[in-house]
Amino acid sequence: MTVPSWPSSLPQMFLRDGYSEEGADNLIASNVSVGPAKVRRRTTANVRPITGSMMMNETQYQAFIDFVADDLKDRAIAFSFPDPHGGSPLLVRMRQAASVAAVGIDWRVQIGLEVLP
Repeated sequence: MTVPSWPSSLPQMFLRDGYSEEGADNLIASNVSVGPAKVRRRTTANVRPITGSMMMNETQYQAFIDFVADDLKDRAIAFSFPDPHGGSPLLVRMRQAASVAAVGIDWRVQIGLEVLP
């Protein structure tokens, strides 16, 4: 199966305003009877959450809705997304439904992704 790619007709970068990344929480700690807790990695690979917003016009917003519904099967499928730092495309999955707010005649679409290993 081919991995869907973020459509070229949509914005290729998040706005800097509101962009955030979180480090992967990949540690597990076990309490011991004496001394500091034992800490180890939970897995060898973990997801890394990123969140950002994009401004879209009406045509782009409708293309985004179609991409999520048709290509991603309502967010069930991972897809290739441009790296916010300019590197190779990332394999990501949408964490939750996008939140959308009207800004004049455009739409501000906030997207929560998890970068997959």
